[in-house]
Amino acid sequence: MELLFCCLLISGFVSRARSQALLSVLQNNLELSTFTAYVNKSQILTNLLSTADNVTLFAPSNAAFSAWAPNQPPNLGKDQVEALLTYHLVHGTFPSLSITEEPQFQESFLNNITYANVTGGQRVELVSGSSGPEVVSGNRTLSRITTTDVLFTGGLIQIIDTVLMIPLNFVILITQANFRYFVAILNAGGYLSPNDTPLVNNAIYAPSNTIFAPNTQEAVDTFNSLSATMNQEQLAAIFNYHTVPGFLGYSTELKNGMQLRTLQGTNLTITIQGNDTYVNAARIITFDYLVCNGVVHMIDDVLNPANTSGPPPLPSTTSSSNPATTTLTIATSGTSTPSKSGWTTGAKAGLGIGIALFVLSSSAGIYFLLRWLRRRTDSESRRTSQQRKPRSKSGWDGGPKWMNRVSNKVQGGEGERGVSPQELEGEGKMADTGVASPGMSESTVSMNERSGYERRIGSWGGELDGSGAKYQVVRGHIEES
Repeated sequence: MELLFCCLLISGFVSRARSQALLSVLQNNLELSTFTAYVNKSQILTNLLSTADNVTLFAPSNAAFSAWAPNQPPNLGKDQVEALLTYHLVHGTFPSLSITEEPQFQESFLNNITYANVTGGQRVELVSGSSGPEVVSGNRTLSRITTTDVLFTGGLIQIIDTVLMIPLNFVILITQANFRYFVAILNAGGYLSPNDTPLVNNAIYAPSNTIFAPNTQEAVDTFNSLSATMNQEQLAAIFNYHTVPGFLGYSTELKNGMQLRTLQGTNLTITIQGNDTYVNAARIITFDYLVCNGVVHMIDDVLNPANTSGPPPLPSTTSSSNPATTTLTIATSGTSTPSKSGWTTGAKAGLGIGIALFVLSSSAGIYFLLRWLRRRTDSESRRTSQQRKPRSKSGWDGGPKWMNRVSNKVQGGEGERGVSPQELEGEGKMADTGVASPGMSESTVSMNERSGYERRIGSWGGELDGSGAKYQVVRGHIEES
């Protein structure tokens, strides 16, 4: 009864929490007082949050706003604050346990074209990191969820320790995110010149773009070699070959063997080898820089439409071109080296474990079989001992009723007498005499002396009457009276 009362009490508290509107929960949560103050100053935000349903609000704590405020311009506009806080509201409910190591790119309510030139609203990335569930925003800003799953009518609040950053436009991103090698490529190609800017504007500002940005010294060297003999249009083609328009190619969307049509007009090929993802032969170093009009992936080399080959194949562990050649084994961390017998260490370990499990299971089976046989034998022994339990001479009627038929022949006037089982067992007399079974309340005795005698008598006592001699049974023996 007490358990039922506690369950009802807890259910009542949960129902009460769920029945509270989002604005009410914000007003009553002291940790969110700064966020609530911003909301109360904006009719747009108040209307948005009062009608929101099936949503998750990633609300920065007071401490998060305290760390964020000093880095903002003193003339931060009201529309900028509204856009920022709108970006913290996401379509769909996402409990903390639904945020895993597999990234999720979810649409926010921020769809103002000034800040979000992507289909469906600007995205946030939800992923589980080393410190638990996190939200990744512009310039890969990490916000850790510190208080999880605060309920309200229509969704959840997840309290975060850092204010989200609205994704920047591409030009600002490459400046702030240390794409210094990529900037060197842009400069070497004249892409930063006012005269050449129109050639690359579509790649930078077109909606819902995916851009692969080379950002290594190797990429700079490759580009310098390629660009030495290129004209302006060829340089523009190289740049546009790094852009896939109309496709939000977040890392979760890139599949092995995928063909992507570029702004230049020819295709890129996605290849996945182990934990690495390649675009043609260039490896993706860092995924998912969110920008206002799409997503940027950092790669380790320049893409060339004249060379669409993929990555080199993974090194083979054996060489079979010449059977007489010694096998070359490339040992890497975490792999087992084959032994001379051809069995790897892992295979031997697996075989040993399998044999051990087989022996254990067989032993257990034999053990339980022997226990079952022993119990069965003991049970049969107990039944047999109960059937053969000796009776006292004065208590034959207490035993089992065997109902054997006893025959005695009387020949030559001499009465052959029956022998009790006790006498047979004690004296070893088997003779050819029928034995009356002890313990019978009634037994049938047949006697034949030229004319038969048959009468039912009591156990080990009474008389036999018939035509002829008269007999009586005394202590199990038939005697002529």
